[in-house]
Amino acid sequence: MQCIIPAWLIVADSYMNELNKNTCRLGILGSAAIVSRAVLDVISHIPQVEVVAIANRTRSKALHLAQRYSIPHVLHSLEEVLEHPHVDAVYIALSNDLHMEWVLRALEAGKHVLVEKPAGLGKEDAQQLASALKQSPSLIFMEGIITAHHPWQAALKAIVNSGQYGLLNRTETRISIPAPKSHRDNYRSVKLKGGGCFNDLGCYWLQWIQHLVGLEGSRVSAFSNFDGPDGCDWTFNAKLRYGNGFEANVLTSFELPYKAMHTLYFERATVVVPNFFRPLTGFYSLKIRLNDSNPQTYLKQFEPMNYYVNQLQAFANRCLHPDDRQAEGHLSVERMICHQTIMEYAQQHATMNRETGNEGSHF
Repeated sequence: MQCIIPAWLIVADSYMNELNKNTCRLGILGSAAIVSRAVLDVISHIPQVEVVAIANRTRSKALHLAQRYSIPHVLHSLEEVLEHPHVDAVYIALSNDLHMEWVLRALEAGKHVLVEKPAGLGKEDAQQLASALKQSPSLIFMEGIITAHHPWQAALKAIVNSGQYGLLNRTETRISIPAPKSHRDNYRSVKLKGGGCFNDLGCYWLQWIQHLVGLEGSRVSAFSNFDGPDGCDWTFNAKLRYGNGFEANVLTSFELPYKAMHTLYFERATVVVPNFFRPLTGFYSLKIRLNDSNPQTYLKQFEPMNYYVNQLQAFANRCLHPDDRQAEGHLSVERMICHQTIMEYAQQHATMNRETGNEGSHF
């Protein structure tokens, strides 16, 4: 007997296929606080993304988010999210030490990946990611470095390339966010879970420098006392030196007063991006300033934006309208290798200082 498919079902199926081409169906791994800020609170601004499933090892947390944000499927395990046929992409919001494991599993399952930073915790993770990307050329991988998707980065690069203030001699970055309750009961204070301020904050600096001048050919130096909880770095200094004399410096900290600022020292001017984390908490404007005595002097003012909206929109665009699917992943691999080189330098010198009784010195 011939099976005759009703016309209405053919039309409906065609409609759903067309809808899926224009919608990125997202599954969420984890229920950390960042999930609401990075995805659920901003998704209404990105019609191309639909959250269809969530799972967490403590299921009650996933149920709470699902009820609050009307997520249709609360699955019993992280694996079930990867196996779900209606999930095109996953957002990974687990502790740092679990990121790469689930990135690799997601890519193997054929899902696009947006993972919270840092994507991995060492050169072995970087090598595994490079191999996985090679085996999955049609998939998108993005590390959640929210500042990467704001136009201030391109504007600064244009200023550097224009030569209008002469050569860029050095940059100074300060990223300090005091740890509430010393990050007690938080992976940021557990060494084996990728804790410490440089793992948490240094990726923003590395991505910006990578975009501005690249990382290749730089020489690293770094220092930390590693005197935070569980031997984590609670204040960390790092420097990249280049063959042309340019230097990029950063101070990250969980104990110093709040500050998030990039300063660029040119031959004939100093350019500043003050409080560059402001669009974390809503739609806010940023300015690129000339560092002179007049607070009204600025080179560029951007319309109010939200970092998380920018990031989720960028991810959706790459999933639905791919250009170079592998570019983001290869940049993350390079950053992970550089990050680990910096961390190893600081750890080796901290050990030497302890053995000799020398407390060391900051840059």
